[in-house]
Amino acid sequence: MRYRSTLLLALLAPLLAQAGEPSPVDNAVDAKIKTCMAPLKKVASFIVKDGGHASHDIWNDKDADRRPFSSLIAKKYSDGDSHVSMSVGPDKSGRCSAEYNETAYWPKACTVLREEIYGEFKYHASLNESTTILRNDDKSVYVYLTPQMQGNGCLSTRREVIYY
Repeated sequence: MRYRSTLLLALLAPLLAQAGEPSPVDNAVDAKIKTCMAPLKKVASFIVKDGGHASHDIWNDKDADRRPFSSLIAKKYSDGDSHVSMSVGPDKSGRCSAEYNETAYWPKACTVLREEIYGEFKYHASLNESTTILRNDDKSVYVYLTPQMQGNGCLSTRREVIYY
């Protein structure tokens, strides 16, 4: 009977993560992360607030609380999934910092995406001949737009670095 309960719990774990804490938070608790747990929880909750997700999390087994915690989150949307790479940990100042990058493919031109989704962002620069960088007013969030498939699709990455 114990085996069945363990198996059932293992099968339900991804579903339970959607109902309670984000799965990176659960894994950070298991890893005994304490130093940057509050920022980790805040960023992970922001990332997955609007839907289902699953994550693959990596941390240092020997010194988890003093090293970065890294998560790749598959975030579910009604029209497809995105990948969100998140890293949270202590930095040399003794404080915590966090970064996330959310990447998604859109079946529309980057010029359309820029107007429909990122209209409040301003032009910042060109990364190369095809990638445009946009930014918000306080320069805390950047968006990278790269045309795909002869301009009929767009690869976007939303990037934010947070210092606590």
